[in-house]
Amino acid sequence: MTAILLTGVTGSLGGHLAAALLAQPHPVIYCLVRATGPAAADRRLRERMAEVGVDDPQRLIAVPADLDRPGLGLPPKVWNDLAERVSRIYHSAASVHMTAPYHDLAPSNVGGTRALVELATAAGRPVGFHFVSTIAVFADAARAGLSRVDETTPPSMATSGHLGYPRSKVAAERVVARAAERGVTATIYRPGLVTGHSGTGGTSTSDLLMPLLRAAVAVGAVPERVEAVPMDAVDQVAGNLARLSAGPSAAGRAYHLVKPQPVALTHGFDALRRAGYPLDSLPGPVWWERATERATHPDVAPLIQMGKIGRRMLGLEPAYPMPEISAEHTWAALRAAAPAPPSVPLDDAFFDRLIAHGFSQSVRERPILAR
Repeated sequence: MTAILLTGVTGSLGGHLAAALLAQPHPVIYCLVRATGPAAADRRLRERMAEVGVDDPQRLIAVPADLDRPGLGLPPKVWNDLAERVSRIYHSAASVHMTAPYHDLAPSNVGGTRALVELATAAGRPVGFHFVSTIAVFADAARAGLSRVDETTPPSMATSGHLGYPRSKVAAERVVARAAERGVTATIYRPGLVTGHSGTGGTSTSDLLMPLLRAAVAVGAVPERVEAVPMDAVDQVAGNLARLSAGPSAAGRAYHLVKPQPVALTHGFDALRRAGYPLDSLPGPVWWERATERATHPDVAPLIQMGKIGRRMLGLEPAYPMPEISAEHTWAALRAAAPAPPSVPLDDAFFDRLIAHGFSQSVRERPILAR
């Protein structure tokens, strides 16, 4: 009864979390993968781990499943076998869409979490439940009267605002919190903006920083002012989550998986210029107008489609100020961990790696639109 169950392994963070968990002495990690059958699930898992660069087919086992379906879409025998064997559940999977309404996201993000809690309680013994939420549950905390939040601040629909994705995560956190009443030892982890790998700079389509940087190149200019945001590199988030989950004080707590201080996104613009992209500076509203004029360009459209999330990153939504996000308790716990975690700074050298390796080659080959 020491096996692990992991969801979201084919995603950006989930794949790196699988690698971090493989570094710990767990005998087997069962990975729920959306697929039509075992062969397809295994193929998707192996392909993702090849991208990450770490794999162990003897310990990392794919299980076809579907978080949107009752009972996770698992046959009764598979459900019972997992309930008997698993002692920890890491729930990293989510339907992530920044403009989708709550009712579109709830079946997966809330219903899937509820089904996993049912699995955790099926064997009638304590199971550790490690839930990946998001800092965005506090996206509207300032308007809700909180200028500063930390790991002890309870999120609510008021602190998350009206966007469907953070609201679905608040609802899922409530499901996890109630699970404690049923003997589940639950811990919540809230990443911020998850960007490229700290060592290689490689990133993914889920990196919300990329649409802003690609749009800047397409427009030929950058906004004069952008927000500093809570963020960290994907491998650092995954490694810190795995490290905290193995500690004795993890159960019943929440952690903020971000750097101790927010990171200025102007670092990304400076790295683009160092890489040779000629970029003017424009006032934020003027830059956004230029971008919307080019909304059909393939490197501008993703940012425009982010809607108010993109505008908030640019500081263009003064009615929605970001609160101060504290991660003091998290970093105190990490410093007390053994071994102490490596912390790679998100400095100029990191952003140079991000532009060199994470920026799509196809972007460089496209002409910059006339200004």
